[in-house]
Amino acid sequence: MTILQSLAALYDRLDRRGQRDGLAIVPPPGLKFAEIDFILELSLDGRPFALKSKIPANGRRGPKLMVPGTSFNPKPKPGEAVWDDLSFRNRTSGRRSYLFWDKTSYVFGVAAKKKVKGAKSAGIEFEITDKSRADQATFANAHRQLLAEHDDPEFTALLRFLDTWTPEAWSAAGFPLEALDKNIGFQVAGAATRIDQKPEARTLAADVVASRTAPRRCLLTDEVRPYAASHPQFKGVRGAQSSGASLVSFNRDSFESYEQDKAATAPISDAAAFRYGAALNWLLDRDNARAFRLGETTVVFWADDKSTAGGEATAKAVEDALAAEFGDPFSAAGDYALEDETDGERDSDDADADDRDIDAEQEAAMRRQAVGVRTLSAAPDPGTLDLGTCLHILGLSPNSGRIAVRFWLVDTWGHLADNIAKHQAAMKIEPEDFTSNRKPYALLYETAVLRKAENIPPRLSGELARTVLSGGRYPQTLFTSVISRIRADKTINAARVGVCKAVINRDIDISGGPQEEKISMALDPANTNPAYRLGRLFALIEGAQKAALPGIKATVKDRFFGAACSTPARVFPLLHKNAMNHIASVRKERGSGLAHWMEKEIGAVWAGLSDDLPRALRLEEQGRFIAGYYHQRFSKTADAPAEAHQIMASDNEDTEQ
Repeated sequence: MTILQSLAALYDRLDRRGQRDGLAIVPPPGLKFAEIDFILELSLDGRPFALKSKIPANGRRGPKLMVPGTSFNPKPKPGEAVWDDLSFRNRTSGRRSYLFWDKTSYVFGVAAKKKVKGAKSAGIEFEITDKSRADQATFANAHRQLLAEHDDPEFTALLRFLDTWTPEAWSAAGFPLEALDKNIGFQVAGAATRIDQKPEARTLAADVVASRTAPRRCLLTDEVRPYAASHPQFKGVRGAQSSGASLVSFNRDSFESYEQDKAATAPISDAAAFRYGAALNWLLDRDNARAFRLGETTVVFWADDKSTAGGEATAKAVEDALAAEFGDPFSAAGDYALEDETDGERDSDDADADDRDIDAEQEAAMRRQAVGVRTLSAAPDPGTLDLGTCLHILGLSPNSGRIAVRFWLVDTWGHLADNIAKHQAAMKIEPEDFTSNRKPYALLYETAVLRKAENIPPRLSGELARTVLSGGRYPQTLFTSVISRIRADKTINAARVGVCKAVINRDIDISGGPQEEKISMALDPANTNPAYRLGRLFALIEGAQKAALPGIKATVKDRFFGAACSTPARVFPLLHKNAMNHIASVRKERGSGLAHWMEKEIGAVWAGLSDDLPRALRLEEQGRFIAGYYHQRFSKTADAPAEAHQIMASDNEDTEQ
């Protein structure tokens, strides 16, 4: 199944769920979700009674409500229509008004003149410009053309308001300045619903839109229908255009074939385009917790409720578990709501709420598991989930005015959970530290200068996510970036060492190399690899220096780590000689116990090395060097004096790094 087919199938699942629960999750064709911030109450003769806010006390925008996506274009260009369906696209800079709702420049002909960040109404002023007057005239003309022949009392009230309202009336109306540039809906006083909710209004808005394309066979559904001349636009992809970007577009002649113009090259019916667009916009909505960020990549995911006996409940529980495992708390889609996403303020449809397929006990267990994973208090337990649940995972990145697909994975939860568990095992290193987070998003920060997201290597995030989920080789960029950062900032923590271990061991597993060459989880005195032993030796030499010179500002790690890690033959003879002098000082100042242990350890490691030290270490060997250094420095051996552990693991506050 292709990406677009899977998204269209997700729309069907969400639509079924909405009908079952009586709450619309995704809009039906011709409608869209938009924040309606204020409701203008009208009398039957068209007089405005009040402008009532729908914005919560602690919020900035009103609730997302289902409204018509039909727009009116007063000056269509060649190939454009007067009436258009913007239910799956965004309004561009051109003048187009929506039906039965819009922002204040279209409804009232006024706009905000100045906005001061954080200011209240005293810092907001309104203005009436030629543009706002033209916007209001467009809005009024659209409704006059649509409603001229209808005698519905509520439609008549709206028309009377538009016929009598002038932008200058704003000052006398006493409406709140906070409403400027916000979306306004209409409701007749005493009516049960907004005007745009009336079945007649939605039917009119849908019927007036005529397709501009000839019927063609849809590539997604195989139906013969008019195809979408323009594809849906999406907000929520990090780095993409704020106005929205398309997943499918044709903007150059080189993308066309068989003499077909633009979208006719690969026709997708308008109905199918709406479905996949509505589904992806739902996934990208941060309130739905089905998207997370990994560096520059925005990842969305969903489960197939038909592939599991648990139905919707199990599918949603698997999605929650995956969100908890990968979610970045610093991202725009950070803290995931593990409760039901729907809220009571969305439009409800008539449905049999008792016709449910929810396994309540399993759903509750899965939610507890997701919370445990997110708070690092428990690991995911794949055994409590339906391993046959099919997951779809899509990685998206910005690409000029479009969206690029970084990766696309379709697999069962059983395989994905197994691969995630393998990643966690591959990253595990002892001794643990309490500062390193080895979740995928945290590993990306280990590769970035100053640990800033904008410094993460391009495309690394998508490659890492694909590796963790598919069980393939780790990206070489992850390995090289971590080693580069270690050599630059001299910070060697469990996460970075875990990366070195995971990359090297995964390559051995996939290539079928000797298992004895893998890096162990904990200190391995029997490991005869020269690079690993040199790393251990360097940690002991540093420990001897710190024991001999308490409070030293810059140790051998700060001065010689890069050279020792890459060209050991040049520096280790000198370092070893100095270490012997430091041990002699320790014997005089601290007694023979600590000095004897250090001399014995250095001698044992040195004895396992040949006289001909490596002139240079390859990147893989540098990773082994780093692992050996970390193991030797932070591991606690039974025969070591107590003060040896403290000295080896200590970092002086004044150490230059």
